[in-house]
Amino acid sequence: MPKNKDPFGSGDLLLRELDCSVIEMLHSYNIKKEKKQYSTVRGVFFEGKELYPNAGFKEKNHIQICVRNPNCIKGIFRVRQSDLSYSIP
Repeated sequence: MPKNKDPFGSGDLLLRELDCSVIEMLHSYNIKKEKKQYSTVRGVFFEGKELYPNAGFKEKNHIQICVRNPNCIKGIFRVRQSDLSYSIP
C-alpha cells in the first residue's frame, strides 16, 4: 500500500503517493464499470504553519490541478525570463 511521505522532515506529507493511488483507482473503477471519466481532478492542500493564531491560512496552502484529458488543454504559455530590476521571490 503506498503511503504519503514527508521527505524533508518538515511535518508536511509532500509526497502524496497514497492520494495519487486513490485517484488512479477511482479512474480504473470508472473505466471498468464503463462510467464517465473525469477530465480533471482538483485537490486543496492546507500545509505548513499557521500564518497567525487561529488562521485559516498556512504557509504552504495551495491547489493542485491534474488534467487527465490532454484535449482539455487549450493552450500553454511560455515562461519568460526574470526581470532582474525587480526582486525575485
